[in-house]
Amino acid sequence: MATLVAVDISRAGVVADGAAAAGGGDAFLNTGAEILVIKNGSVSSINVTLVTQATVDGNAVADPVVAVAAGVTKAIGPFPRYIFGDANGLVQVTYSAVTSLTVKVLRLTPAGS
Repeated sequence: MATLVAVDISRAGVVADGAAAAGGGDAFLNTGAEILVIKNGSVSSINVTLVTQATVDGNAVADPVVAVAAGVTKAIGPFPRYIFGDANGLVQVTYSAVTSLTVKVLRLTPAGS
């Protein structure tokens, strides 16, 4: 599992092209302002699973699964920390396949910050 580093979005713009997704999944530090950008360059749909850490009445909250069709780029988020943050404050993400799949984490910072 690789740890992705978020890039702050600015008025000057940022390159949204990502890096290859890790076969065992990826993780990123979550402040609650991150967006995960997934680009599926393969010929088949893939599923992105967002691992939840929260429980309600002792029951685990179901992990959301987001389908990303072939040739599509999707932005996913935000990620409430109390639902998605693990003990280290990371969001964990897994993929049904990683061939031609790239990922990038963007962080929205409030104006004036």
